[in-house]
Amino acid sequence: MEKFYDYYTKEMKEDTLPVGNEYDFLLERNKNHMNDIALSFDTKRISYEELHERIDEFTRALYKRGIRKGTRVGVVVVNTPESVYLLYALKKLEAQVIGLSPLNNEYKMQRDIEMTKPEFIISVDMMYGNFKKPARSLNITPILYSPLESLDKNGLKFLYNAKQFMTGNKILKKGNNLMSIVNDGKDYIDVEYPEHISGTTTDIMFTGGSSGTHKGVDLDGGALNSVVKALDYVLILEPGMVHLGNIPFGHMCFGRLVLHYALCKNLEYALTLKAMPKDFYSELVRTHANGAMGGPVHWEILAQDPNLKPWTLENLIQPLSGGEMFKPQKLKEANKALEYAGCTTPIGNGLGLTEMWAPTHVCMGGKNTPGTIGYPIPFVNSKIADPKTFEDLPLETPGVLLVNGPGMMLRYHENETETNAVFVYDENGVKWYNTKDVAVKHANGEYEFVGRVKRNFVSGVDNIYPEQIEQILLQIPEIREVIVTSIADDKEQFLPSYHVSLNDFNCDRKTLENKMFVLIQKTLGTSALPGYIEYYEQALPRTDNGKLDPKAMEVKDKERIENNNLVRTRVR
Repeated sequence: MEKFYDYYTKEMKEDTLPVGNEYDFLLERNKNHMNDIALSFDTKRISYEELHERIDEFTRALYKRGIRKGTRVGVVVVNTPESVYLLYALKKLEAQVIGLSPLNNEYKMQRDIEMTKPEFIISVDMMYGNFKKPARSLNITPILYSPLESLDKNGLKFLYNAKQFMTGNKILKKGNNLMSIVNDGKDYIDVEYPEHISGTTTDIMFTGGSSGTHKGVDLDGGALNSVVKALDYVLILEPGMVHLGNIPFGHMCFGRLVLHYALCKNLEYALTLKAMPKDFYSELVRTHANGAMGGPVHWEILAQDPNLKPWTLENLIQPLSGGEMFKPQKLKEANKALEYAGCTTPIGNGLGLTEMWAPTHVCMGGKNTPGTIGYPIPFVNSKIADPKTFEDLPLETPGVLLVNGPGMMLRYHENETETNAVFVYDENGVKWYNTKDVAVKHANGEYEFVGRVKRNFVSGVDNIYPEQIEQILLQIPEIREVIVTSIADDKEQFLPSYHVSLNDFNCDRKTLENKMFVLIQKTLGTSALPGYIEYYEQALPRTDNGKLDPKAMEVKDKERIENNNLVRTRVR
């Protein structure tokens, strides 16, 4: 395993960081592959030459429409060719791209729009209703297009357009129709292409970050090039191979990274509007994908798909997972299912942050130790430090994970308090991002995720890491999801409170609790046993970014305390 680590770190020491914006880097990487397929969508096959021609058309048209360097443009997009052209055209113009989620309801959309104040919002037309009011009140220009633009299905297009017209999401004015704007301006020649200046904000994404407070993240798109270049030394796909394009790339750093990586690697990016986990297996089969990225839920549902057949995934050689830690037992089941379907590469995973343009560490399936987050990717510096003094800690010692590198965010958008809370400076004046994650660095250079600093608490004399308890409990088949919180206690300082979502709400609770108590005491000791347990039939709440939400469970704890509904499960 050290040999694999040494291989890509030694090679990259002689490499240089790219300069310029995302489009400049893309063009440089594609210049010898212009006849290869860049995008596939339904029946369409779009070459790299056509990709760049279309990006150029969009660039000219958007410039003619008034978009310049620094213009703030909100985008609400889904995974279609037009969305790809749009994003890279905005990159070519050095506009500021604000990633607004198509999953946002009207309240969340207004919140993000008011925070970032875009001048334009370019959106798939079906989402217009969710931002129509704030766009009008803030005098924002909407530009709409159909997600079915590149489909060769006229009947479906007619039905879709009729529905949009009936719901009022269709603006029929020529000046607000993206494709009319592109057609009108594709031959416009008086375009000035600005030079990229490193350290300027080109993207604003949204995150809860380490504090859980929703905020914007100012990012330099040119820095994303360095993250993509680092993956040359980590990932294994070669030009011409197929990567599934299922991860949303308009509002997610992870999705934008995957898109940029695939196109800069000269892969065929197989775009799909079927991004739900239930469609994951069928889309892998349909596209003959060699690479795919998803969350644990994608791979778990794939393992349970009744249509799973032998040798249907023999082309898949780079399966990766991100977003949340995998349940150990579910990971085994998913890998077993992949092997049955012909994929011989175990699922890899890693650690990624919006504040770092996604990945900082990658664990390659079959090459790194399962259960770790692998090694830092090239160009990323990583270390374990004392959470109070930020002094370096020795190997095999849990501490807070600090990272830095070219992909590091510039700041939280107009939020100095949150920004100052996460940047740490060492004795040499070097700036580090404090992930607020607890991790361990092992002797072979691999890192292992332990938990979150902000969720840690003391029970008795022991430090309790909720994520450790959660990962262990997820080995129990009856448990679907679990969140561990803390409740104050006069004798023990705090006691763990288990919030457990069950696969079968009517299961034998006594037997289940015996399993939990034996497993936790055997692995983590008595202090990690629950002081309180609350069972749920439904799924546990999640944040805007789709992650389990401990804060929501802390509110539940508070309500139980106020209503005197706490029932102790153990007494020391």
